[in-house]
Amino acid sequence: MTKTLKTLLITLTAVLSVTSVIAHAASNDQEIEQVRTELIKMIPSAGEAEIVSTPADGVYRMEFQGNYAFVYVAGDHVLIGELLDTKEQVNLGDVAQAELVAKVIDEVPTSKMIVFGPKDAKRHITVFTDIDCGYCRKLHNEVADLTDAGIQVRYLAFPRAGVGSESHKKYVSVWCNDDQQSALTTAKSGGSVPAATCANPVSETYSLGQQVGVRGTPTIIFDDGTLTPGYLPSAELIRRLGIENDAS
Repeated sequence: MTKTLKTLLITLTAVLSVTSVIAHAASNDQEIEQVRTELIKMIPSAGEAEIVSTPADGVYRMEFQGNYAFVYVAGDHVLIGELLDTKEQVNLGDVAQAELVAKVIDEVPTSKMIVFGPKDAKRHITVFTDIDCGYCRKLHNEVADLTDAGIQVRYLAFPRAGVGSESHKKYVSVWCNDDQQSALTTAKSGGSVPAATCANPVSETYSLGQQVGVRGTPTIIFDDGTLTPGYLPSAELIRRLGIENDAS
């Protein structure tokens, strides 16, 4: 085979490969739009949803306003449900949701949080908390156990009664205190923190909590985006974060 012919064949192979990729992408886009067309007939909001392919042939993931569903379209019939990966033993909807939550939380600077624990922590949790929540107080009593294990605890305000409530005002007073950590501990123990106002992120983090699906407090978000509503003992949090395994 001459050098010229060999070069020509290599070039032709590359062109065909690129053409195949482009054709596949175009075909995939067309299939997604067909899926959208069928979905819109029953779910008008699908017109604004993100629809992407999945590892399962013919199954697509639809995301709209942070909610996920998996769809399969056959003609004028649409099947909507969950998609499970039996090999990895995970719910792919939960995986997608965790990825979204992690992305949203990672974009929040720690300057809008009250943080306990080392800066070089092995792992961290982000906790949406309310000053007057009993189980929030119970969790806060165990923060030392978490920080001693190398876990950073990052608090975001979520006054359950809403913006302008007494719990909101209490958190603002904590935020505006010169020693936010001590003020938060005092408030969560039922003590009084001097009333104060200043620029603060409380309303913003309350809205953020609603965005990621917080419905009550405490809501714990692991650093992989996994969201757990309600209180968990420090020993369970340490176990779930694999700190003991890291140390062994």
